[in-house]
Amino acid sequence: METILIKQVAKQITDASSVLICCHIAPDGDAIGSLLGLGLTLQQSGRQVTMACGDPVPLSCRHLPHWEGITASPGYDELDLVISLDCSDVERLGNVYEPSKLTHVPIVNIDHHATNTRFGHLNWIDTEAAATAQMLVRLIDTLGLPLTVEAATCLLNGLLTDTLGFRTSNTTVEVMETVAYLMRAGAPLAALTDINYNRRPISVVQMWAAALQELHLEGRIAWTQITRDIRQRVGYTENGSSGLVNFICSADEVDIAAVFEEAENGQVNVSIRAVPGFNVSQVAFALGGGGHPQAAGCSLSAPLEQVRERVVTLLKQAWQESQNLTPLSKSPTMAYE
Repeated sequence: METILIKQVAKQITDASSVLICCHIAPDGDAIGSLLGLGLTLQQSGRQVTMACGDPVPLSCRHLPHWEGITASPGYDELDLVISLDCSDVERLGNVYEPSKLTHVPIVNIDHHATNTRFGHLNWIDTEAAATAQMLVRLIDTLGLPLTVEAATCLLNGLLTDTLGFRTSNTTVEVMETVAYLMRAGAPLAALTDINYNRRPISVVQMWAAALQELHLEGRIAWTQITRDIRQRVGYTENGSSGLVNFICSADEVDIAAVFEEAENGQVNVSIRAVPGFNVSQVAFALGGGGHPQAAGCSLSAPLEQVRERVVTLLKQAWQESQNLTPLSKSPTMAYE
């Protein structure tokens, strides 16, 4: 069935000459890596390609080739196809996708999140894939298009970051075979690993220090918050906590971790992680977000205190419901989107 889906997606792309490719807002390494990997490949094939994201490309992805080519204001004239990448629901595409202006244009939905709402005209959802970038390697091969060093680098960045450096439980033999394939195409694994996991701005270190002062442990659920005041004080202007929630979830005493971040637009972004044996995706989904069983998130328009109380209450319920399952071990979890 999946082989048929890939061929259907490939045919949609083959028949299109002008393509808009989008990823989710608050993008991560897989979203941007996938967007660039597929976009650069289709551009090389002679198609008119627009790569779009509703939020700015984060600093953590600005080492990738041609990231400056991603726009927040795409045009809709003469489009043949829209491709959504790594996005679990249409709302998370943000303002780069306006359905009322694209009623005549089919949308292909390519994603690996279990909470995907299947909003596309054609939906290729592979929840077994470690990253959307892994799926795109197969798609590009099916299209019969050459994989450039630049595209391979972007796709490897997606796989690397969504597996936390190949430390998650879904890092399979197939994943490592894909890594080898991308490295043979010229993607620099060591350099990407160093950039993503060994280097960070001092403002991030200071932000973590401030947020960890606010760390709370309720049973085996840990949470902290990053207020606008903290961000302004340390000079951190990006969205996201740069992996803080993963760090908190690595503590031996923690089964579920959450970080609440006040965004400049007034919303509160919530990042949630859990160890194997606990499922937090349905909590995020119930709040309008989504993700994976051990890695999920959402954004809520409410005061920080209200969001925190609501989410922590639901996480306690999820923890209690998971008690009939025995966590296998403390191990890193899958990065969200």
